[in-house]
Amino acid sequence: MENDNGKEKADKDDNKIELEFVTTGGDLTDTFPENQPLHALKRQVMQRLGLDPSQADQFTVLRDGVELDESKKLSELGLTAGTVLFIERREVVKV
Repeated sequence: MENDNGKEKADKDDNKIELEFVTTGGDLTDTFPENQPLHALKRQVMQRLGLDPSQADQFTVLRDGVELDESKKLSELGLTAGTVLFIERREVVKV
């Protein structure tokens, strides 16, 4: 039975990806479930770094300077292990 539990844990670990988040409040590198939507992950990372997650809508997630679709799961964004993502305040456009 131990082998089954060990195998199950290994299978779950296979569905995670290591990412680095860079913010003005600090950086965070960890493994995250590939089936997690980016918008939920952004809130989690902000909270872990001491940023107010209730302000998450005022921030965007960027990869190589391009804003990512936060409604998509990590697996849908084509991210690879070691990808660096930036959480930055959205620019306010005044009309």
